[in-house]
Amino acid sequence: MNDKLKFSVADHLFSIETSDRVLNTKMMSNYVPFHVRNDVHRDFLFNLKGNEKVHLPDIPSDDILELNGAKYKIYNTPDGVVVSVKQDDKEHRFFASSDWREIVSDLTFIDEREVTFLNSFLRIAFGMSSIQRYKTIKIHASVTELNGKALVFLGKSGTGKSTHSRLWREYVPGCTLLNDDEPLVRVFENKVQVYGAPWSGSTPCYRNESAEVVAFVHLYQSPENKLTNLKSVKALSSLYTSAAMLRSDIENKNRVLDVITEILERVPVYRLDCRADYEAVSLTRSLLP
Repeated sequence: MNDKLKFSVADHLFSIETSDRVLNTKMMSNYVPFHVRNDVHRDFLFNLKGNEKVHLPDIPSDDILELNGAKYKIYNTPDGVVVSVKQDDKEHRFFASSDWREIVSDLTFIDEREVTFLNSFLRIAFGMSSIQRYKTIKIHASVTELNGKALVFLGKSGTGKSTHSRLWREYVPGCTLLNDDEPLVRVFENKVQVYGAPWSGSTPCYRNESAEVVAFVHLYQSPENKLTNLKSVKALSSLYTSAAMLRSDIENKNRVLDVITEILERVPVYRLDCRADYEAVSLTRSLLP
């Protein structure tokens, strides 16, 4: 008989059906801070089942992308979405219903070689289901928190987001790293909140905590330090290019755009041309109260 592991991420619930709770928990160590141990009666985003055959539809894929050494193929069907993930000589698949509430996969959940695939499946499922019912998006960023307030550092890989967060911890007493790669941003009526997640790139920072976003700061390497307030199209572009979405899903892209528009009504966006030094930190430090 299968058991359910329940998790709460960004205050959204999801579950996994497993035949071995202990082994599955060991495999998913990055999810431990998000584990819900008591019975929960709130609505769940989705439930993930394993040990199911998932057939590829007899149609061309709608999207192909490569990320972290894995190749993803997306197939949109009248009944839902099929996702195939191939890494090295292994391939695994999942099928999600059109509302992303029920998801089945060919994973066993008891083979440690499946961990990368399980992480990928949960990351996609969470991103797609949370924005369907809530104003929550996942972005590529590093988040620094101080006294319950956060700065979200954006930028392409290699531009120095993690470095700038590290310099903050070196020069600003009391600040902490909330997430270093894939934080979750959620819009409320009067504020924007950023959450830690079970996903944080190469930095093992899995915190089930949140902070109010004071500003988004898009970093660019430069020989000089300069902080500029971005407006309208430039601010929107900065956030939109940093957000996770399925490119082949027009509705998903539109939902992301709607959420970003609401974010911009509540929180400013800046551009920081910078060196990796104290002066750059002092410029962004001025944004926090």
